[in-house]
Amino acid sequence: MSQSPESQPAPQPKNPERLELEALTALQPGFARLMPEIGARMWRAFHAGRAENWPLATWQLKEMRKLFRLGTVTRPKYESDVETYIDEDLDPLFAACEKGDLEAFERAFHDSVEAANEYHRRWNKGFLVWKVPQTPPEDLVLEPQS
Repeated sequence: MSQSPESQPAPQPKNPERLELEALTALQPGFARLMPEIGARMWRAFHAGRAENWPLATWQLKEMRKLFRLGTVTRPKYESDVETYIDEDLDPLFAACEKGDLEAFERAFHDSVEAANEYHRRWNKGFLVWKVPQTPPEDLVLEPQS
């Protein structure tokens, strides 16, 4: 039984074989999409460090650094501040992890949170004030594994 032309579904547009650069750029995540993941990794790094699981804390920080740099590809106006944050605020965390120095880690961590909030203020996003969740994430074993 054939359908009348009026009852046939409209043909779907084809997916484009190529997108223009502007369209591709619009699809890329900006910091508003990346920051929740960055924050989650920072939270996990903090609690991994408190548990003295230095490999996990270091890995979370490395992944966070990658996300920051991904954000600068699509939002280059933040590149200078992001690189400064990495150099001045994340590198001391990496150093504390490498040394296994909990006191230095906690001090550097709180400094990095203050710095992040200062960058939010600098970029007119002072309403974004990050804090470390006091409860550890429940989806990870934080204690060091052999």
